Amino acid sequence: MLKNKVKDVPRKPGVYKFLDKTGTVLYVGKAKVLRSRLAQYFSGTDTRAQLPFLMAEATDFDYIVVNSELESLFLENTLIKEHLPPYNIMLRDDKNYAFIKIDYSTEIPQITYVRKVEDTTPALRATPPRKRGGENLDSLTSSRREEKTRDKFFGPYSSTKKIGQTLDLVRRVFHFCANKEVGKRPCFYYFLHRCPGVCIGLMSPEEYDLHIQKISLFLSGQTAPIVKQIQAEMKVAARRKQFEKAARLRDEFKAIAVLQEKQLTVLTKKVSWDFISIYCDSLTAGVNLFKVREGKLMDKENFLYQNLLAIPEEERGATVLQAFSEMYYAEATDLPKEIFTQIELPNKPLLTTLLATRTKTKIAISSPTRGQKLKLIAMGETNAKEHLMKWQRSQASNSDLIQETLAELKKLLKLPTTPRRIEGYDISNTQGTNPVGSMVVAKDGVAAKSEYRKFKITGKQTPDDFAMMKQMLGRRLTRVNPTDPKDAWPIPDLLVIDGGKGQLKMAVEALKEAKLKIPVIGLAKRIEEIFLPNQKDPIVLSHDNPVLQLLQRLRDEAHRFGITFHKSLRSKQATKSALDSIPGIGPKTKKLLKQKIGTVDQIKHAPIEELTKLVGEAKAEAIIKYLK
Repeated sequence: MLKNKVKDVPRKPGVYKFLDKTGTVLYVGKAKVLRSRLAQYFSGTDTRAQLPFLMAEATDFDYIVVNSELESLFLENTLIKEHLPPYNIMLRDDKNYAFIKIDYSTEIPQITYVRKVEDTTPALRATPPRKRGGENLDSLTSSRREEKTRDKFFGPYSSTKKIGQTLDLVRRVFHFCANKEVGKRPCFYYFLHRCPGVCIGLMSPEEYDLHIQKISLFLSGQTAPIVKQIQAEMKVAARRKQFEKAARLRDEFKAIAVLQEKQLTVLTKKVSWDFISIYCDSLTAGVNLFKVREGKLMDKENFLYQNLLAIPEEERGATVLQAFSEMYYAEATDLPKEIFTQIELPNKPLLTTLLATRTKTKIAISSPTRGQKLKLIAMGETNAKEHLMKWQRSQASNSDLIQETLAELKKLLKLPTTPRRIEGYDISNTQGTNPVGSMVVAKDGVAAKSEYRKFKITGKQTPDDFAMMKQMLGRRLTRVNPTDPKDAWPIPDLLVIDGGKGQLKMAVEALKEAKLKIPVIGLAKRIEEIFLPNQKDPIVLSHDNPVLQLLQRLRDEAHRFGITFHKSLRSKQATKSALDSIPGIGPKTKKLLKQKIGTVDQIKHAPIEELTKLVGEAKAEAIIKYLK
């Protein structure tokens, strides 16, 4: 009895998992006191709607003890994203937020986006110095080489689309380079007058570092320090008669001035505050975040939470705001001085403790009751409602279109049922080397990325896409009725093979050997022909046909997923072959070299003094001998 097992659970903070008979994680939760929280599941006091279904399916539970409630918060978030438990329907978020990243691992810092903030260990750059007339042009600024600057992150943002818009604005205001190192060929944006020319030496690395600092301040919402910096630089440039530089700085100054005029001044004081508002209906909630920096409304972010029916209506808003605040501020890089929420948070001490780990300054949390702050909260609620309703309208429209497309696909291919689960397959290799197969899944017309799978093709190092396709499908089809039920994968309603008659024939043979009857088609790239088994002529649809577009998206996604895996294997093989051939260089030394210096090419050009300091004289000499 699970109820009896609760008696052995310690009275400590931690994270618990309910499991089904196959060991699959059904639900993940956190607790300040594990025994008390788990006991509630068997006491009848927990009235959540999904609880009876969870307890009927659960056959066991497991738990992890941590040191504090704060640690349990981080661990719970990690485990939910790892296992995607079906009963974590409340506030489930199976993807990470997006962040802007300033990457200092290259000679010219890169500005891009990532899904995860990593605590990057600073490392010395090993780019070989370039000289002109005896002058070392690669004496990078202290922040780059001597002080070993860490990469910088800004966010989180609700979507990569929002990041794209932000970076487009940054490029128009400040300009930044797309090349990773200085050379003779300028980057693409130089020709569009959106790069200051650091890639071809028109701007020194030291000056570009100062330029990046301005971008960093801008992304942090600090425009006042930028204005002062630009004004100071303009005076110096004018005094030195550097007229082109002065003109560029003047343009930056004007652009920021225009932006400041467009930004809504909401408070007379130069405060740094966040306002979090919410709008809920019976199933979904929209959250609006206003970022006020220097008294101006700098940015707005919107987030959605679904499947909230299990939360009592009177608790819904507070529960969602608590969960959002925990997840958002656990990752946020731009923290305010004060946070205002529409509803009082039920566990404010936990969020206060979380924020205390992120900054030395105490951040106050409160719910305004009057004045300008309350007006901003109300305006945020209106924005949250509008965002939610707009999303619901788009979902309804997309859902109707998808169902119509799937019904048309069923009719076109004469399928026995509507193809709700479609799997797409592709093979990727370079002249037979590092061959891989990819399987992608669409459920009700929507990509189910958690169910994508990769296959390493074995025993084949010569180009033979037909045999590779058969091997991959054979291995996948064994998962329909495996020996151990834990290894079972869902049965698809339709298989889509990238290729024509040859690849389709291999798929049919694999199905026969597995004694399975699953509909299968081939989609050839040349003129997008759809091939069916035992049918001589292919089906050709117009390019604007929604059925063809659905199949194309699936086929292209399989190719993207496969080629990404293939490139990673190819890159690993190149690194392995270069470093593993050096006597005395084992896995630990190789890892150290990659962490502290970088790529094989950077290791190759690193000064012997730097190598000696890292791995010792003997290994350093071996590296010089075998790589140079």
